[in-house]
Amino acid sequence: MDSMKRLLIVGDDAGLRTESDRLFSEGFEVVHLPDGASVLDHVERFGFPHLLVVYVDLPDMPGLALCQKLQSMADLPIIVLSPESGAGQAVKALQYADDYVRLPIETDELIMRIRRVLSRVNNFSYAVGPLLEICGSLKVSYAQQRVIVGGKERHLTPTENALLQVLLKHRGNVVDADTLIERVWRTGVSIQDRNSLRVHMHRLRQKLERGSDDPGLIQTERGIGYVFTDC
Repeated sequence: MDSMKRLLIVGDDAGLRTESDRLFSEGFEVVHLPDGASVLDHVERFGFPHLLVVYVDLPDMPGLALCQKLQSMADLPIIVLSPESGAGQAVKALQYADDYVRLPIETDELIMRIRRVLSRVNNFSYAVGPLLEICGSLKVSYAQQRVIVGGKERHLTPTENALLQVLLKHRGNVVDADTLIERVWRTGVSIQDRNSLRVHMHRLRQKLERGSDDPGLIQTERGIGYVFTDC
């Protein structure tokens, strides 16, 4: 990683507060927050971190409920920490997270897992701040689920927001339909999923239109998927 990455560590019981200096020396800026409500307030004010580390039990909500909420806002890399063992808990966590770790864990191992998850991310635009400028005519706020197109604000549904985030992470490259479905719905691919994808993509395109003669920022690669083009 070329620049310092921001980590949001959620849950006082995660046992990582004393390791902030070590994580900083490894190239991570760390923010500790106690509960889900403070996380949602933080991302609305400051934008998303590069990676979220969340304890499975939070004082105000289940950690997995927070993961589900954030995944409806952005395709955010997440590591879940849990004192529980068993495949059932891991399967539930991995519906929304990129890694599942049973506590206790050595700091060296956690750093290795963080680096491994981040190494799979090829575009960190989701973490630039609360309002991402795509080009002069388009700005996006993932946390507030809205776009500003030609100075006009338009609100996105959670699904539209997530689709746009995935497409922008791969801007200029075709994202196949199966990948979009897996990242946004996190389910097995079916005919119904493909039909739903087409409907949501059509509505998203309408909200991104800049005028009647706009060729469209999202293009279809027939039989493959979709690409977010330069604007």
